[in-house]
Amino acid sequence: MDTSFNLQHFWSQGDTFNHFTVIVLLLMSILSWGVIFMRLSMFMRLRDLGQGLAVFWHNKDNDTRMSALKPFDKENLLTPIAQLATQSIDAPTLERKLSHAVRVANQHLDKGLTLLATVASSATFVGLLGTVWGIYRTLTTVAAQGQMEIANIIGPVGEALIMTAFGLAVALPALFAYNFFSRNNQTHQTELDAFAHDILNNQTQNTQ
Repeated sequence: MDTSFNLQHFWSQGDTFNHFTVIVLLLMSILSWGVIFMRLSMFMRLRDLGQGLAVFWHNKDNDTRMSALKPFDKENLLTPIAQLATQSIDAPTLERKLSHAVRVANQHLDKGLTLLATVASSATFVGLLGTVWGIYRTLTTVAAQGQMEIANIIGPVGEALIMTAFGLAVALPALFAYNFFSRNNQTHQTELDAFAHDILNNQTQNTQ
């Protein structure tokens, strides 16, 4: 009940700029949490990627390889690369197509990370901007009233500092999520590069 009253009081005391800042931070929070849940779902589906690679090389026949790989490649990252192993093309063309397939897969892996990085790096400053504006409004109002007493300043300044805390609350989850998913991506990108390299070497040896 007290929290609801304080929030209502905070909102009612704010001006258009404060309201705009709060709305921006809310939108940033909603978008970043949406990306976090999307990335968590992707993370769960990518857990079997390494096992899919092992199953692919365990089989000798290309058709059997593709069939065995499919259940493990839930994000369709390995399949476009693996399909190139079934094509009869020269090494330079194969290398170019493999590079393109790996690049497309890496772009898929990076999905949403730019937004997380943006929120993580900017939300704190948006909140700080709201705080600075709130302190400015408080000092201007108190000076105009001619009542420069500490009791008249502490309350409004404390409310202005809420904006900084709000910005941190938005930025920190995005920062932790970005670091976690980026580190996880590096592992999968290394696997994709190695997979493409192995396919190129295998095809080159078979044509010699």
